[in-house]
Amino acid sequence: MKKLPLVLALLTGLVVSASGHAVMLTPEQRNALTQLDALPSRDQLNSVHANDASLALQNLRDTAIDPADPTVQIRAIGALPQYCGSPCDPANEVHATLVSVVTEPRYRDSRAGTDLLVLRAGIEALGTLRVAEDIDLLIPQLAHPSRDIRAAVAHALRDLGNPLAIDALFERYPVETVPQVQLAIEDALNALVSPTALSPQNP
Repeated sequence: MKKLPLVLALLTGLVVSASGHAVMLTPEQRNALTQLDALPSRDQLNSVHANDASLALQNLRDTAIDPADPTVQIRAIGALPQYCGSPCDPANEVHATLVSVVTEPRYRDSRAGTDLLVLRAGIEALGTLRVAEDIDLLIPQLAHPSRDIRAAVAHALRDLGNPLAIDALFERYPVETVPQVQLAIEDALNALVSPTALSPQNP
């Protein structure tokens, strides 16, 4: 009998997040966040929230920090940047939510599994917000053990467009041994400095 409330909660789409927030997702809202071909647009998300952008945003924020369903969580993280301009105001709640994901020890210090995928999604989303100051959060992760995280960080630094990231990228490039990450660093540097930045005279 004790399992009945949990079963009812799952059937109704109610999930209580680790922060204590109740995340209410109707079947339509869940479907919008789990479509396979692409992330849902802002209009699609609003439409499954009775065209209430504030409600859609609040549900996305709650879902982004809720580890109950990593698949939906990752999709919510990816969709959040649509609710802030680019560049996003650093004080905006979308930015604050993504920073909380990337700095949460569970994700920041992860080395494998779904927590690592959540970290990657958060890093990629931060890049699209183009908040220049986020280089302080991202640069340390250039040394992350996961090549996928290092590549995601390089791409995010490229997207931020902050030239203060150039030195860190140059420092990482000679010691990076994974071609996938090397290419990501080259791409970032080519976007931040001249195309000849990686010529032999400027290794």
